[in-house]
Amino acid sequence: MNLKPIIFAAVRVVLYAIPVVASALIIKSDAGILIDGGKFGEASQTELLQELYLLLTSLTFILVGVRSKNHKAISYLFGGGAFVAFIRELDVYFDQIYHGAWFPLAMIVLLVAVFLVFKKKKQIWENLEEFFTTPAFGTFIAGFLSVFVFSRLFGTKKVWRALFEVEQLEPVQRWVKNAVEEGSELFGYTLLFIAAVEFFVYVNKKLKE
Repeated sequence: MNLKPIIFAAVRVVLYAIPVVASALIIKSDAGILIDGGKFGEASQTELLQELYLLLTSLTFILVGVRSKNHKAISYLFGGGAFVAFIRELDVYFDQIYHGAWFPLAMIVLLVAVFLVFKKKKQIWENLEEFFTTPAFGTFIAGFLSVFVFSRLFGTKKVWRALFEVEQLEPVQRWVKNAVEEGSELFGYTLLFIAAVEFFVYVNKKLKE
């Protein structure tokens, strides 16, 4: 009996449990912290960890392209996309310059990423087809849907007004709403980071073969 795959899977579970547990502990910590009269706001630890995971996701995908010239297209696509999302999450800081100051910088990064992907347009379809067959794909889709679909829909005021049976959310009720919305978003970003690591490991393993 070959125990190597079982051991490798067990190690992965333990390692990936670390960012998941870290996310849960940060949410728990933020539940007891009041910042500027509110909880789970833009300056919360939860938001900061979201930004960190996005930055790490971007850098990990970029490293894939650095390690393998055959995966540069997907590196530019996902690395650039994650960095655009990272800039968007920093909007509260850019707004100190002027409202919406994050947008021009995000567009510059996006255009550069699109240009680089276009230069590798013959490679991108091969990269995506390969990515769809890796373990990283399922985790990536789960994270993407958690951030950009589930958290957005679940965080709408209409849902929480119906839940609390009120016309206007009180501060504590808004905190509950924020905790669920930001917590769902954080977990999604955690999954995206794990997917990036999975793909990086996959590409490294392929290079060694």
